[in-house]
Amino acid sequence: MPPRPPPSSRAGAGRSGGGSGPDPARKRPARPAPSSEDEDFSAPVTGEESYPEDGPPNPELYGDMSGSPRSRTDETRVASVRDIEEEEERPQDEDDNPDATRAGPPVQMLVLDGPDRGRKKRFQSVRMVIGRNKDCDFVLEDQSVSRRHLELVYGEGGVVMRDLGSVSGTQVNDQRVDECVLKHGDELSIGKTRLRFVDEAEQIKELRAQAEAREQEEKREREEAEKEAEEGRKSAGSAKRGEMDPGDPRFNEATNANYKLADVLKEEGKNKGTMVVSRPVRPPTRGGPSRGKGGLTGRHKLLIGGAGLVVLLLSVGLVLVPKKPPPPPPEDPSVGRAKELMQKARTAVRKDEFAEAVRLVAAAEQMLPGVDEEGLGAAAKKQQEVVDAFQAVRALMDEKKFPEARERLKNAPEGTAKTDDVRRKLEAELDEKELAWKIQQVEESFASRDPEVVRPLVDALPALNRPPYEEKLEDLEAELAKEAADAARRGRNARERAVEVAKQKRKEFIEEAFVDVERRFNGGEYQRAVLECDRVVDRHKGDKDVRERAMTLKRLIPQFQRNLEDGQKKLESNALEAAAKPLRRAAELYRQIGFRGSLGNTLDEQLASSSVAAGQAALKRGDLAAAGSSFREALRLNPADGRARDGLDALQKKVEELYLQAYIQRDRDPQAAAEKFKVIIETASEGSEVKRKAEMYLGELQP
Repeated sequence: MPPRPPPSSRAGAGRSGGGSGPDPARKRPARPAPSSEDEDFSAPVTGEESYPEDGPPNPELYGDMSGSPRSRTDETRVASVRDIEEEEERPQDEDDNPDATRAGPPVQMLVLDGPDRGRKKRFQSVRMVIGRNKDCDFVLEDQSVSRRHLELVYGEGGVVMRDLGSVSGTQVNDQRVDECVLKHGDELSIGKTRLRFVDEAEQIKELRAQAEAREQEEKREREEAEKEAEEGRKSAGSAKRGEMDPGDPRFNEATNANYKLADVLKEEGKNKGTMVVSRPVRPPTRGGPSRGKGGLTGRHKLLIGGAGLVVLLLSVGLVLVPKKPPPPPPEDPSVGRAKELMQKARTAVRKDEFAEAVRLVAAAEQMLPGVDEEGLGAAAKKQQEVVDAFQAVRALMDEKKFPEARERLKNAPEGTAKTDDVRRKLEAELDEKELAWKIQQVEESFASRDPEVVRPLVDALPALNRPPYEEKLEDLEAELAKEAADAARRGRNARERAVEVAKQKRKEFIEEAFVDVERRFNGGEYQRAVLECDRVVDRHKGDKDVRERAMTLKRLIPQFQRNLEDGQKKLESNALEAAAKPLRRAAELYRQIGFRGSLGNTLDEQLASSSVAAGQAALKRGDLAAAGSSFREALRLNPADGRARDGLDALQKKVEELYLQAYIQRDRDPQAAAEKFKVIIETASEGSEVKRKAEMYLGELQP
């Protein structure tokens, strides 16, 4: 059976690839190069004591030595105390704890790179917050990660990643995003940490597909190996057995083992910085140990073995003795000051004091170039640009420059999720203030009462706010139209009044020009009045109206004189009926002359008396029309004349008698009845029943 390996210390036991490796501050002492007398210990004496080519025969007893073979000197590898402490201080995630509850959805996050490399965290509920703060669901040690950097929310559509306003931002597959739906295998970069999103259901599918592909590949390789072995067996069967020499040393397995083991020792010596001299070892003879010249007895070999053991123990002691690390060099004060400034810059960013953060980062970079590894200064500068853009937008809004403010907001750089919320609120505020400003302009424009000014402003309003102002504009237009009509009417009236005033003034001027003529006329000096007209024309030669007035008076005054004298003569001779006609003509001429005086009243009285006499005479002879005209004229000239009223009453009775005659004749003699109905209509007073009936029957007789 093979010899048991030498015992090893418990403190150094463990896998070479474990988390607690050797302390880099301690270095193993170099092995002394073996002498020629140690050749017998470099390989087993016989081939039976050698290990097979694939390692120890029992891996469960000796451990897996293929990945990291133990030293030929059996030296113990000891992990450093600092590695063990770091391993103990590293926080243990719930996924590494066998007693943790697995109640969340089958998804988890793996840390691929960064200070937390190797950690993993599975969802415990439908939401996971990742950051440096202790109340986060997945707490990272990376100082470049924000306290609450991002959150993952599990829903029907998958897992949604949402950045929580971090300074350095979040990249998914090397692209900056604020919110997205994650897929299996997506890699997230936050600060110096890189994570992978793992959907266990998709991962199982991938592993199953890889296993199937691997099985197919192994099956194909086995088939190819069997095919090659079959071809080798066929070629070996055809060779002659006499051509092989069984005594060929190449077929001696023990010899080959010795040579191979010496080669292994040589490789170990190279790796450890020592020189190993390897010689082919001749197998011992069957006659026992040689005592010839140069041979070693068993006692000598025992002494040499003891010396080797002492050397081995001294080597192990040197390895186990702890060495104090060299004292660290004194820290540069500028480094501490730069770190302090960076911490203040982070505090300023959390307070949204980005300008102060940029100043602090610049000062830290001057003290220690490269201290801003996480890009805090660039992020704060970008955030400050966003804040400055928002302030510029608000300033333009205060100046009522809304189009410029909207353009400035559109060109503002993109920021974090927090600034995006501010941007959305600012857009809503801009819309609200612009609408309020437009409404204010519309309301102020109504004070101008100019539809041409109001209508463009009303059309610029949104459709939802437009109807009340359109109705108000229609009312304004209707009011303006009414005012325009009233103004036009007032203008016409004013012009008419002006014309009347001008006419009155002109009339007064002409009367003033003919005042001497009027005085002569009222005094009965008609010839002198005519001559005075010529004098007036001489005084106003250029006045056409005065000249026409003078010619009219020169023509009317003589006619008036003749008719007045004729009527006076007939009145004096008591021919009242005959005097009515010339007096009526004289009264008409007097009105045309236009002079005012007592002569007109006297003439009216005389004409009234003659008209009553003429009416009575006409009534006696049956001329009802002439009688009615005379009685009404007398009553117009002298409303208090009783004779004229009595004459009208008598005339009314005659008219009624004539109506009865016409009514009776309308069937036998329609033409005679029609003539009588005409006389009744002309003679009867206005609004009387007799006149109305006469008009009706005349219409039937003469449609």
